[in-house]
Amino acid sequence: MKWSHEEIDKFSPILKQVQLDLEPLEGNSILVLCSATGEIAFFLGEKMEHGRIIGLELSEEMRQTAQKTAKQKHMDRIMEFHKAQKTRIPYPDESFHALVSEFIVFPTTLPTEIGQPEMARVLKPGGKMVLTDVIVTRPVPEELRSQLQNIGLNYLCEATKDDFRTWMDDAGLTHVEVIDFTPVVKRVWEQRRESAQSPEQRSAYRLLLDDPEFRVGKEMFYIYVRGKKRP
Repeated sequence: MKWSHEEIDKFSPILKQVQLDLEPLEGNSILVLCSATGEIAFFLGEKMEHGRIIGLELSEEMRQTAQKTAKQKHMDRIMEFHKAQKTRIPYPDESFHALVSEFIVFPTTLPTEIGQPEMARVLKPGGKMVLTDVIVTRPVPEELRSQLQNIGLNYLCEATKDDFRTWMDDAGLTHVEVIDFTPVVKRVWEQRRESAQSPEQRSAYRLLLDDPEFRVGKEMFYIYVRGKKRP
């Protein structure tokens, strides 16, 4: 899924929330998991003079693009991008002040299978975790998943908001909150539907926005989850 610059501007409440929840940024070490082509890392790095940002990404093409952009922006002094591993984070315990895994505004095409316990492992006591995700609260038939791929919606996490609260708590996080950003994203999808060209796209938008069972806001949600590692 790639959003236009105009659409990303509409997602500014999500990006601003990430910044607010991770402040103070200056001097801290931040891990960006599934960093795609680096946009979240750059968004945070532009607000820092000192500190360290590490991006981990499974797609080698995306990782190389991010590293090249960091050099072009003269930001490679505080950030670097490395190849991710599928199920673990290749850093010692308590390495980072904060961790971000962002799947709404700048989603990667190759998500990892790293859960909250492994994410929490690399956080310092009191460290902050921010996750965004696209969830469906019950299984989506394969036929419907295929339809949604016609409009670029390739990734869905089968889970509920309560699942995320439980996973965060079990991983040793406190002050856990789940914020629903579905209305923000839904408005962008509604605008996209106006320019749908093919019958396949129009059918997919009807499923996404009008289906009585699986539409956005009914069984599909865009969520923002935050918490702090227990001291």
